[in-house]
Amino acid sequence: MRIILITLILTVNLSHPLFAKIASVIGNPITQEIYFEVNKDTKNYPASLTKIMTLYILFDELRLKNIHINDRIYFSKHATYQQPSKLGIAEKDFITVDELIDSLIIKSANDAAVAIAEKISGTEKKFVHKMNNYANKLNLGNTNFANSHGLPNRANLSTAHDMFILSSRIIIDFPEHLHRFKKTKVKIKDKNYTTHNTLLKKYDHYIGLKTGYTRKSGFQISLLSVNDDKYLLGIYFGGNSAKERNNKINFLMNKYRNIDASKNEETKKLTVKNETKNKSNYTVQTSSFKKISKSKMHITLLKNKIKILRSFEHQIKKNGRYFVSYINVDDQKTAKNLCNEIKLYKLDCLIKAS
Repeated sequence: MRIILITLILTVNLSHPLFAKIASVIGNPITQEIYFEVNKDTKNYPASLTKIMTLYILFDELRLKNIHINDRIYFSKHATYQQPSKLGIAEKDFITVDELIDSLIIKSANDAAVAIAEKISGTEKKFVHKMNNYANKLNLGNTNFANSHGLPNRANLSTAHDMFILSSRIIIDFPEHLHRFKKTKVKIKDKNYTTHNTLLKKYDHYIGLKTGYTRKSGFQISLLSVNDDKYLLGIYFGGNSAKERNNKINFLMNKYRNIDASKNEETKKLTVKNETKNKSNYTVQTSSFKKISKSKMHITLLKNKIKILRSFEHQIKKNGRYFVSYINVDDQKTAKNLCNEIKLYKLDCLIKAS
């Protein structure tokens, strides 16, 4: 009875015209299949979900080696003048890029967002131009950014669906950074900061990409669930409180969490057996992580992105401190073909003779 009542309240709240600011999208971030949507293309203020784009660009700059994880990021007068939430770093003082990433995710620091924008582009204005160029390339058709942090600005607009696409691209393009969104606390300049996302403390299967809030936007969230190596991404716009937002996104995520398993039995398995049983002569190494869970996640990502990889058995072995994922094949030509397919997606692979 309680579940029926929650469903009824949720449906009424989501459909009632008085709740026009409310929007939601639940789906698979790898395949982009949508399981639930309401007002998905309605423009709204994304609040601190704006920082997902700031982080995407920062991760891309790290990949391109334009900046490095231990670089110092100095705070200008403009950065220090930003409204809370912020770190309160003094003008001309600095933190590292490594610390700054955590401050954006956990503290949602507006001064840190401006500091990295100025580091990358010289000025925040130029960085905003870059943000909108990226939005164009990523097909965020209903999004326009006006700042790097999401503080109130009439021109800073997006939709639940665009934030679903952007969050998905973080997951697909930068899986090596996903562990950062799982953190619940960080210490910077001798100060301790705790995440605004209380769902991370309650449930192990959640990875909290970002939360956000302004008075006009309401309470927003982008939330990733990982269950049995399957991904589910949820976006929720316009909660009246953090508690309401969390309850509704958690209800929706639980409702659609196992949909892939019921639709496709193949996705239940971590490995797919190769048809050939002959001894393999070459190994294609596809990843190397310190945690086996990350190796499993990477295998799922590869199989979702590259159809040919679903026909091979993916294995994991421990090599020293690292868990290595790999595929065994019979000849060098097959190994090279698989590696070339993987590299098309700007992912690493390594061929070794057995």
